[in-house]
Amino acid sequence: MKTTRTFSTAEVMVNLECNVHGWMKAFLGVRSDPFYAVSGPDGSFSIKGLPPGTYTVEAWHEKFGAQTATVTVTGTESKTTNFTFAAH
Repeated sequence: MKTTRTFSTAEVMVNLECNVHGWMKAFLGVRSDPFYAVSGPDGSFSIKGLPPGTYTVEAWHEKFGAQTATVTVTGTESKTTNFTFAAH
């Protein structure tokens, strides 16, 4: 089965579920820019190519919600931000 959808505006974390298999689900983020990341198996992520500026970075987890941090990028340096999600 295939379904094609077009989003006219940015959407954050749309819940997708299979109508046939209840265990099949995913979350979809639609962005108007290329600055996003999906975390790796160890939880790390990297967003490359940000122009200089101050940004709000949001980490989102399907069960534990969202957390934000402010990061200022002044050039080509790397910045580190840590997020910790505690089980409820």
